[in-house]
Amino acid sequence: MLRELRIENLLLIESAELRFGPGLNAITGETGAGKTILAHSIDLLMGGKARGGIVRPGAEEAYVEGVFTMPAALLDDPELAETLARLPGRPEVSGDRAELVLGRRVSAAGRTAAFVQSRSASAADLKALGARLLAFYGQHEHRKLTLASAQMQILDGFAGAQHLELLGEYRRAHAALVALNRELDELRERDGARERDLDLLRFELEEIDAAAPDPDEQLDLTAERDRLRHAEGLREASGESLTFLTGDSEQGGGAAPPVAEAEAALARVRGVDADLDRLAERVRGLGVELG
Repeated sequence: MLRELRIENLLLIESAELRFGPGLNAITGETGAGKTILAHSIDLLMGGKARGGIVRPGAEEAYVEGVFTMPAALLDDPELAETLARLPGRPEVSGDRAELVLGRRVSAAGRTAAFVQSRSASAADLKALGARLLAFYGQHEHRKLTLASAQMQILDGFAGAQHLELLGEYRRAHAALVALNRELDELRERDGARERDLDLLRFELEEIDAAAPDPDEQLDLTAERDRLRHAEGLREASGESLTFLTGDSEQGGGAAPPVAEAEAALARVRGVDADLDRLAERVRGLGVELG
């Protein structure tokens, strides 16, 4: 049963909201009042094709939403199992009935989007649900008799209550089978992911074993990394020290000033390179002797 219908920017209707009461509800009006628009909005909720130019002029999109009550037994319909499984939870059940919200959005460019319980769905999902929620008849309804599903439904009804009971048992068994197959697929997927993870870990272990890393190698690599980080400073310090020690410096005053300058240059990179640290000690010793 359709309880509420909301329409936005659909043809002549900017915004409308209808609430239907129990029993017979009749909508009347003169030609052009919008009765056909209401029918088309319901058709959209049932997965029908959106006609061109149905978005209200000046609007970016049209939106139709319907709130339905449905027998809770339909939640166990095997043909709806896949659609309902994608929802965040089972529709809210009140008594022996459940509440379901369907929506359809149509852009000005003609693209459509379907929603079930505010989750993205397809027009086929709306059609499967809508066919069980509404009986929508038009002047060409006799064409429905050409559909195999409609013929099967009529035949099942003609076969009697016992046949329908067996059909219900079959549908419940089919739903259980679909659920088990879905669970089996998930288990196979998880098992495959586990095997892929194990293969990756084996490959990485083989790479580590082939590299044969030495625990003491980290110290050497750390020292090499520090030297590379300070390569420019080491080069400048070494060059300045050489200049001072060879006497190419422009400063005068004997050997003590150049030695002091060399010691200062080497001190700036102390702790980075062991060879330069030893050289700095020798230069420092030379400075003490000169002093």
